[in-house]
Amino acid sequence: MNWITALFTEHGVANALVVITLIVAVGLTLSKIKLGKVNLGVTWIIFAGIAAGQLGLSIDPMIAGFVKEFGLILFIYSIGIEVGPKFFSAFKSGGLLLNGLAALIVVLGCATMLAIGALTGTRPEAMVGVLYGAVTNTPGLGAAQQAYADLGLTGGSELFAQGYALAYPLGVVGIILSIMLLKALFRIDIEKENALYLQNAARNGIELQRAIAARQKPVSHQPNLFFIFIGIALGVVVGVAPMKLPGISVPVKIGLAGGPLIVSILLTYFGPRLHINTHTTESANLMLRQVGISLFMAVVGLGAGQGFVQTVIGGGWVWVLLGVVITMVPLLVVGAIARWLCHLSYFTIAGLISGATTDPPALAYAADLFGGSQANIAYTTVYPLSMFLRVLAAQLLVILTCV
Repeated sequence: MNWITALFTEHGVANALVVITLIVAVGLTLSKIKLGKVNLGVTWIIFAGIAAGQLGLSIDPMIAGFVKEFGLILFIYSIGIEVGPKFFSAFKSGGLLLNGLAALIVVLGCATMLAIGALTGTRPEAMVGVLYGAVTNTPGLGAAQQAYADLGLTGGSELFAQGYALAYPLGVVGIILSIMLLKALFRIDIEKENALYLQNAARNGIELQRAIAARQKPVSHQPNLFFIFIGIALGVVVGVAPMKLPGISVPVKIGLAGGPLIVSILLTYFGPRLHINTHTTESANLMLRQVGISLFMAVVGLGAGQGFVQTVIGGGWVWVLLGVVITMVPLLVVGAIARWLCHLSYFTIAGLISGATTDPPALAYAADLFGGSQANIAYTTVYPLSMFLRVLAAQLLVILTCV
């Protein structure tokens, strides 16, 4: 039976495959757990990885690096495929206001994180991880880690994932709690709110989504794999190309997260207009996304697991509380602005909050609360820009705080 022991202890391809796939399998099994209306979903994979790392399991660092980055690229690229066709259209009509408010949520979240980090003296690597756990944004975590590696920094790389893992669970809860608190603050009556929602179609993004839907054309059910692979290659080239920005001493790279995202958005938006087939079926895109995020989370969790308990005991538990503040302050502030200054429907505000945090559980909660899909329009309107800004902000935060 020595060969079985070796499979888990001796680094190699077989060892990496067994450890990673078992972590993913355990995480997906745990993802069926639901606490009330809250379900952490595939995020359980990162906790399964932390447990494996804490137990002493590990894989070859070179293999781990490749699997993590390739998983992130697959996930990011699939997101770009989904949001690309309507990315630029989302800035027209009511979409401009909604995306402006979503961008304000992103900016306030970063500002809150920087202020808390300065007041508490917490390491910036941990604070960036806490920020992206607090807003439940995994691509941003990956972009931050990748930017950190590009800068040649290694001293606190595990803190990103540890901060993320500690802040994520209450991040999901905090987003939903913000929607609940705004409902109480605005004294919402669902029936009256529905009338307000329909009366102001342009401001709530309804007309925008109708126009986008009207322009969509039927497509074949055969995914174009060439577009996926050539797009990823172009995305990597764009991601690693250094750029000089005024006021920043080191060359900036869009990164292996940002490059594929930008390329996939541009290809899926402009491709059909240039008679280029960029179609990928919904099922194929979903599979691509789920495989990518599962691989990424498994490796991230495994790396964060080494010393995780010691970090929590040593004061890391405070990050959970800091994460709640980072989650809720921007959402409550912008929610109040959206209602009292912009006169948006509560349905639209709930979708705005869910989309700006790229958080499907919050959208699902809103659907249960309203008994309908009124929040979906705002969610899909702000989701593309929010995802892009989250990824870009992660890299800028690392450059500004960790160098």
